[in-house]
Amino acid sequence: MPPRLHEIQQAFGAAIFADDARVAEHVVADGIAAVDRLRVYRNTAFSVLTDALRLTYPAVDRLVGTAFFDGAAAAFIRQHPPKGAYLTEYGAAFADFLAAFPPAAEIGYLPDVARFEWALNIAANAPDARSLDPAILATFNAAEHDDVRFTPHPSLGLPHLDHPADAIADAVLAGDEVAMAAVDPSSGPVWLVVHRGPEGVEARRLTEAEWRLTECLCAGLPLGPMLDAHSDVDAARLLTDHLARGRFAGFDLIRPCLEASS
Repeated sequence: MPPRLHEIQQAFGAAIFADDARVAEHVVADGIAAVDRLRVYRNTAFSVLTDALRLTYPAVDRLVGTAFFDGAAAAFIRQHPPKGAYLTEYGAAFADFLAAFPPAAEIGYLPDVARFEWALNIAANAPDARSLDPAILATFNAAEHDDVRFTPHPSLGLPHLDHPADAIADAVLAGDEVAMAAVDPSSGPVWLVVHRGPEGVEARRLTEAEWRLTECLCAGLPLGPMLDAHSDVDAARLLTDHLARGRFAGFDLIRPCLEASS
């Protein structure tokens, strides 16, 4: 019985990403040997995916150099072939891969730089959404403020990194050797908020307390209890900054149970 279409497709994928040439018997040579045809596809696929990773992780590329990056990318592609057609969505597991990649073992901060750059990539490619107008909140009374739950902007991310990956990435991409030399890789952790605003993608540091309150608010927890639980934070200043920078896209109100049942 001849193989079914999906079986040939799976075998073709194995030929591209696992060097399994058994599908060659189903490839029409037409002047070029089937194995050579598969090699062309394989080289093209690896080249395109490596370029996609390089665009997403430019600081990682600069830190390790082209040859190292190409080798790491090839190993990653074999372990993590793409599952979709959108190249901007490819490479989510690259940071974890680098953390377990023996040749990168001596560059302890490299996975965090990749995590930081992936957060930037997510922010850059997130769906558009209108930011919450802070003036709307002024229409509620004080009691209602406690019941507000915020919806984060789709581009918002909250990376928590053991190393100062933001400073490392900024310095290496700027080609600023003085700034790079001034970065202490062991000076982490850093608590970041990343989002895409009117001026593009930006990343800013928060204190740990500010980050944890922001994480709770982005998880949809009501404002009142969160402010009580994080009394060590200047919440008014933090919320003003979040709203001014467009980090929230919406809100709803949680009514007290007695009011809801009346």
